[in-house]
Amino acid sequence: MGTRRFGPGEIAAVRGAVPLAQELTGQHYGLPDDWFRRTSHEICTGRDLRPFEVLGPGVLAHIRRVHRVEGAPWRPCRRLCPHYRICLQDHNLLARLHEERWIRLADLLVTVLIHEYVHLVRFCRYECPYRPLREDASRHEEDEVNRVTRRILRAGPASLREAGERLLPGG
Repeated sequence: MGTRRFGPGEIAAVRGAVPLAQELTGQHYGLPDDWFRRTSHEICTGRDLRPFEVLGPGVLAHIRRVHRVEGAPWRPCRRLCPHYRICLQDHNLLARLHEERWIRLADLLVTVLIHEYVHLVRFCRYECPYRPLREDASRHEEDEVNRVTRRILRAGPASLREAGERLLPGG
């Protein structure tokens, strides 16, 4: 399993991708402008991940619901809510970027972040359980999130539409 991590340029790209991913996801769902600030979550890159959060080849990111941990940012929300960690897999994102030379890092990151934000919205709105117990339920959830992600990306710039069509299964 690769251990290559983002450097300063890639970290800056993550910081730049987050607002666009939040804006496009928020517009799709009609979320208030401050919804993401009020939802307790963080974006983690390789330097922030615990060893068990680093996954094998092919996984670009995943989302974990956790109890709030020391040092994690806290976002007040109107109701009791869990804390979520969006765990970017630097090594796999960099490998995908190398394999798919047609895509820019910014578009790859926005695509992946929108996918994880769709999960976040669905979990926070109780549209699906955080951790389906059955494999078929999990596959169904991923298919639904991919469908919504593609729809969101179609509303964005042409490079994001292409990213959605080429990267997300079931297009």
